[in-house]
Amino acid sequence: MKMSSSEAGVIPKFVMGTFDPETRWRDSQIARLPSMPDKDRESIVLCMDELLFPFCGPEDVLYSRCKIDPALQEYLDGLGFSFHTHYHFDLNDAKEPLPDPDVFKRCMFRLAVDQAEHIKPANRVLQAVGSGYRSGAAGAVLSPYAITADTEAYLHAAGPFGPLPDLETVVRVNSKLYSNLLLARIGEKCYGTEVNSAAEMEAAGHNLLKRGPYLLKDPFGVSGKGNLLIHSEMMQRRIADHLHKQEGSGLRSQFLLEPLLPKETDFSSHWYIHESGKKEFISVQRMINHQQNYSGSIQADEAFIGKLEKAGYFNVMEQSLRLMANDGYHGFVCFDSMILEDGEVVPIVEINARKSMGLINAHLDKCWEPYGHSGWLTFLSLGLPEGFVFGTLMRALRDSGLLLAAPWGYGIVPLSSNTVMVNEILTRRRIEEGTPIKGSMPKGRLYVAVVGHDDGQRSELVNSLRQVLADLSVRVYN
Repeated sequence: MKMSSSEAGVIPKFVMGTFDPETRWRDSQIARLPSMPDKDRESIVLCMDELLFPFCGPEDVLYSRCKIDPALQEYLDGLGFSFHTHYHFDLNDAKEPLPDPDVFKRCMFRLAVDQAEHIKPANRVLQAVGSGYRSGAAGAVLSPYAITADTEAYLHAAGPFGPLPDLETVVRVNSKLYSNLLLARIGEKCYGTEVNSAAEMEAAGHNLLKRGPYLLKDPFGVSGKGNLLIHSEMMQRRIADHLHKQEGSGLRSQFLLEPLLPKETDFSSHWYIHESGKKEFISVQRMINHQQNYSGSIQADEAFIGKLEKAGYFNVMEQSLRLMANDGYHGFVCFDSMILEDGEVVPIVEINARKSMGLINAHLDKCWEPYGHSGWLTFLSLGLPEGFVFGTLMRALRDSGLLLAAPWGYGIVPLSSNTVMVNEILTRRRIEEGTPIKGSMPKGRLYVAVVGHDDGQRSELVNSLRQVLADLSVRVYN
């Protein structure tokens, strides 16, 4: 790996982080909603840090949990996404033992601290960059996906870096309770009701059910996890009993109840608050959701943004950003919003004070926007056949003519390799080590940017992608 940046004395930006930070922000003393554990999902989410490469320039370093497949790395470089890489695990290296599951799922910043304390001779990148930091080099930038408790430990181990907001502030502004109160503070209509016990949940829920189903939200719930749609008194009673038991063991209940609104469109707006308090607009993204779960982002057109301006949406954003800055937060902000069937704009459904999928799509679009194209960031949930390798997928996409060959063309851009392969690799290697594995197809998730000139062409490209996967005996579950 060339290190011209270090040799020239330039400190690169380090881009890294752990997705699903909400599970790390969550107070362990708060009662939980029932959920089905999914180990395959957890492994996939841990490998989503590869998706952060659009935030890197040529001299920057993407520090990921697992080594990016060389076929993907070479392809992205050819498209113009040039960046240095550093990783913690190479799961394909048979000479290295598989990591202990508890070690593998540590926050990326904790893994980076551990590695910084035991730098191997081969890790010249981290060594060179680290020595630059420790010699007091100015201007070092850490660009986290989200700030967690382990980020502070990394700042001490590898700093100094530019200033980041403190953890307490980050946790506070990311809570759904904060976003609900924020609407009240600026005099906007807020739909949420905060409850602090199972009994309060039942009482408030009883009133909401008179008008229809409602959403029961964990303050740090994420897409598909930590949110429940309550549609009957019987279901509400079961959830209340579940919470009562936890309260009996000393935990506290804290949730937000919201009526299920008749929404027409989900969208998000993306901003950056500078340390000075200055606000910078980045993008509005239409969101594609399926049954409360995120399934894609695409840039909103001028007509859509004009509709929001007319509704006063950006005035609400300006007030909200000012309050967030006054509350001590600076950095990236994503406001999840929606438009109801009657045209009413709900400006804040929740706040994500971190990087986000829509923000990733906005950065990806910088590559093809000069040619008048836009990309749809989406994913397919996969079941992989025995012996599947990522390079096979790349070859099939290239041979079919579906792979985007240049930024001015149309096609599919694979965005991550380990979200596809992590469970297949772990399963295969455990079998090789003699660990019995119950027979089921390893699950993966293929994230792609679908680059086209309109929605119709992008839909055709996705249909063609599904056919390529079917030809490879890969199952698609969504």
